[in-house]
Amino acid sequence: MPKSLRKILSALLALSFLALTPAGYASQKTTITVFAASSLADSFTYLGKAFEKSHPGTSVLFSFLASPSLATQINAGAPADVFVSASGKDIQNASDRVPIYQGYVFNRVVLAVPVKNPFKIVRIRGLNTPGVKWIQCAHEVPCGVAADAALSSDGTVTSKPVSLEPKSASVIAKLLLGEVDAAIVYHTDVVKNRKALKEIVFTDRLASSTRYAIGVVSDTKQKALATSFMDYVQAPKAILYLRRSGFGVIS
Repeated sequence: MPKSLRKILSALLALSFLALTPAGYASQKTTITVFAASSLADSFTYLGKAFEKSHPGTSVLFSFLASPSLATQINAGAPADVFVSASGKDIQNASDRVPIYQGYVFNRVVLAVPVKNPFKIVRIRGLNTPGVKWIQCAHEVPCGVAADAALSSDGTVTSKPVSLEPKSASVIAKLLLGEVDAAIVYHTDVVKNRKALKEIVFTDRLASSTRYAIGVVSDTKQKALATSFMDYVQAPKAILYLRRSGFGVIS
């Protein structure tokens, strides 16, 4: 056998051996899947990376959608380990698989307008200004439920949104792209885009708020790791980060 061929075969055998050693197995990561409300996408992406660093060999896979959609998927048997809903109602709807959950943080909707605001909107009733195009979340998702409650409590808006978006991320995206003049979004969205947006708050803070809940999926095969993740995102350091991002903490 030619010497060059022997070298190639030896190298291949060595690689095969390494793949079967404990070190090779150690390189494989354990993954947990977290279903979380779309309004948590930025914050949880950051916290997920921090969790991975503090738990070597762990990978966090996120699915960020509107809470009702996530609850429907969980009820249909979708593989998930943790569910973080933007409303108590939606996590209750998934209670067959998430029977134990707890209050987590809260958010509130505000009226957001560009810093350069051609319609000079400074009050909620500014949405009635002729020509103003504004949007909000769909009525069935948490950000839409909060928007409806806030508008009803305020009682001054008679105009209608030009669109009802399926999730909070869609609302803020269209506002930032300049497709609309104003939008009812989460306070956390404005905090993230302070240079581009300013907010007008609703007088009724309770009506404009939505409360998040978190729980481990009961049939998860990664219960210990899922519980560790849930504890991690509720620890003081994570809560401080969420506060700075604009969330409030349920006491």
